[in-house]
Amino acid sequence: MTSMLLKAGRVYDGVAERALEHAYVLIEGQSIAAVGRQAELAGSTGRFTQEIDLGPEATLLPGLINMHTHMSFSAGESIFDDHQQESYETKLIRSVENLKVALRTGVTTVRDCGTLNGIAFAMRAAIERGVMRGPRVIASGDGVTTTGGHLWFCGVESDSEVEVRRAVRAQVKAGADFIKVFATGGNSTPGTNSYAAQYSEREMCTLTEEARRLGKRVASHAHGSPGVIASITARVTTIEHCSFLHPTGIQYEPEQARRIADAGIYVCPTVFQGRGKLLVQQPDLPWAAEFLAMREERFELIRRLVGQGVKLISGSDAGVAYNEFTDYPDDLILTLEGTDLSPTYVLQSTTSVAAEALGRSDLGVLAPGKAADILAVQGNPLHDLRALKTPVLVVSRGCVVP
Repeated sequence: MTSMLLKAGRVYDGVAERALEHAYVLIEGQSIAAVGRQAELAGSTGRFTQEIDLGPEATLLPGLINMHTHMSFSAGESIFDDHQQESYETKLIRSVENLKVALRTGVTTVRDCGTLNGIAFAMRAAIERGVMRGPRVIASGDGVTTTGGHLWFCGVESDSEVEVRRAVRAQVKAGADFIKVFATGGNSTPGTNSYAAQYSEREMCTLTEEARRLGKRVASHAHGSPGVIASITARVTTIEHCSFLHPTGIQYEPEQARRIADAGIYVCPTVFQGRGKLLVQQPDLPWAAEFLAMREERFELIRRLVGQGVKLISGSDAGVAYNEFTDYPDDLILTLEGTDLSPTYVLQSTTSVAAEALGRSDLGVLAPGKAADILAVQGNPLHDLRALKTPVLVVSRGCVVP
């Protein structure tokens, strides 16, 4: 079996509060064989198939996990219009390119939360078989939504307890790794209502009951409070967005946040720059004040959720409007700067805690026996998360990404 020794100024395992200084990671095949201090390697030079010394300023850490993506989406101003007008082949090609660029930024796993079955599962299989290089894909395929509901154009339209149960079964049969359900409408789909629940609590409970019976986790898209509450009652695995949104804005509900924490439900708040990128060059755009005010409301929501003990996972909603797959490191930095969370917390939310939410104990941690998915950056991201913007090496399944 081939072996690869990586040495760096420090190694952060994705779990601890600090890094191991002057450290190394030893890879054998597709797994990590050892992690330790470089002093332990005395006399071992030449024992390994490949040795890479990244220097004293570099940090090794687990490959990033983006917990919310849509691989075939265009990131255009209207993903709905693009999705309707583009051919299936165009969507497929874009998925290949999106996954390739994501890997180069250090994202070694994506959880895809709504892409046509034929594309999502084909991408996953091609990567697993080595046909193409990309991050690991953990995919829902089509989401479960109401007739004309949010993302109906890549969803299974279901309007009753019987139909949502059938939809779960159909998605598991098709190969879904988890079930995505749209508990409310969303801004990306014309004619839907972000404030109102798309499903009753009974329908949501039926869906999660069937998913659990088949050993599948559930991710619930929920903006409006009625959808958030239905998701909590149904004991979904993760709530995406979790906006507590009302027509007048975000209205935080501490009692519901307590229920989320007590149930062990993870929240993926999907922080991303989006249209904010346009303000860098044009800060006086007419919608700037409203956009920034809403973003600050979102940051305050995140601070309060964490304060009540809710576990956050990071995912960027890559593919939606103005949200490229290359943006994820900047989205993590924005999360840090906007919420006053620590760099360590943010790093854990995209490594070990994300893997925990996936139920994948092999991912998100640098330790013996874990998957050899590794990111090396210049600098120390535990002190300055902007180091994520300077990747110097990406290892996926034990192989260096060219």
